[in-house]
Amino acid sequence: MILFVFEGAKAEPTVFHSMHKLFIKNEEVCEVKCNYDLPTLYKRLKDNEYDLFRSLPFKENNIEIPENKRLDTMFSQIFLFFDYDFQNRMGVEKLNEVIDEMLDYFDNETEQGKLYINYPMVESLKYTKEMPDSQYKTYEITRESCVNHEFKGMAERFAYKEAKQYKFIDTNKTSEEDVKHNWLLLKEQNVRKANYIINELDIEPKTKDAINQKEIFNSQKEKYVYSRDTVSVLNSFPLFLYEYLK
Repeated sequence: MILFVFEGAKAEPTVFHSMHKLFIKNEEVCEVKCNYDLPTLYKRLKDNEYDLFRSLPFKENNIEIPENKRLDTMFSQIFLFFDYDFQNRMGVEKLNEVIDEMLDYFDNETEQGKLYINYPMVESLKYTKEMPDSQYKTYEITRESCVNHEFKGMAERFAYKEAKQYKFIDTNKTSEEDVKHNWLLLKEQNVRKANYIINELDIEPKTKDAINQKEIFNSQKEKYVYSRDTVSVLNSFPLFLYEYLK
């Protein structure tokens, strides 16, 4: 069984269910919706001696764990999806310290788990004017717009018609064939963007390791956060798909 941990209870599961149905439907999955951000998970982990399972809201998600089962033996893989939260009131320096430590800890899905970060948040998936969008590599969002909680609305207004309200990945509103095609375009678009953020090359990297989450984060800090007070728009669900598919 694969454990998927989401920051939010609405957008992330909506995105994941589409991807799950089309690409990993043969896998048994368990979903935990946290309804809190990465710094809060960090605090819970610290309070629980880095025991992820004691730190997650299983009961709140109506997930019953058999009494004779150890959580660490139930899941073959663990994936976590959280937002960068540029606007967090703890400040950018402290936030980056937390994320740095969390990416070091959650770096392997078959051990403690693997963490994926959305920049600036999950709504980045629909921040595209078309697909493929030749300008996607250039899209940045200021910290000020995130502090003012503007990005969700910005993403919905910016999205091309079929992407609004995630219609382009919703098999109830778009044909399954088109949704699958859209996911493959999203994968290519975000993979190339990740390579551009790190290496300034708008092409698919030669190896999957070249665009790992830690390298993306370090490049975001160096090239955007500290130098321009922005983040480069990037979504981690297509990156997960890129790494997961053989």
